[in-house]
Amino acid sequence: MSVTPFTGATPSWDGEEVSEISNKEQVFNPMHGGYPVAEANFCGPVEGEVYVDSMLGWLARWIRMLGRHAYYDSNYSDVFLSGVDGLVITRDAGLHRSRRGASLLLFTDDHAAWLAVTSKVLGLGLSIDMRSTLCPECGGRLVRVGREEVAGRVPMGVAASHSDFFECVDCGKIYWVGSHRIKIDTMLHKAMDLSKRINSICIAGGTIFKID
Repeated sequence: MSVTPFTGATPSWDGEEVSEISNKEQVFNPMHGGYPVAEANFCGPVEGEVYVDSMLGWLARWIRMLGRHAYYDSNYSDVFLSGVDGLVITRDAGLHRSRRGASLLLFTDDHAAWLAVTSKVLGLGLSIDMRSTLCPECGGRLVRVGREEVAGRVPMGVAASHSDFFECVDCGKIYWVGSHRIKIDTMLHKAMDLSKRINSICIAGGTIFKID
């Protein structure tokens, strides 16, 4: 199931946002394999809080959509992230090397590969379940509300054509199942296909994630 938010701008759930990465380290072609797309400084499952660096706001929203809370702030400094408990997901090799706690470094700039690797590390299913989905903007819990409760807060045409909505208990944003489902499902299917091709190799206390 997919959800479209009423934000007055391009929805953040459409899987088509412009990448926030300015320094691309690698152009990923899913038709080509045989090289690493990420590395972690740990082996096996990781528990605790998840922090996402300022380059990966898109990924933070998708992690929340998949039901796992992720801390994200565009103002997080490397000093702050280098010392937090839990897992830090980053594109910054320097930050990755400075971490004493768990860290996942993404090499590729391909969004589907981000999702594929992250889903493996966090044990997330690559599907949207509204019973567990969190608000992509703030990570708050979503509750189902009716048409009457969102009257005047969504476009009239949307209110007339939908009976179920979801409201964030923290930030108040309203979501509904809409036309962006196709784009979201396309992104998830790409990530699922890549996930099947990813092998993880534990070496010297760390893990290399490689596309075959």
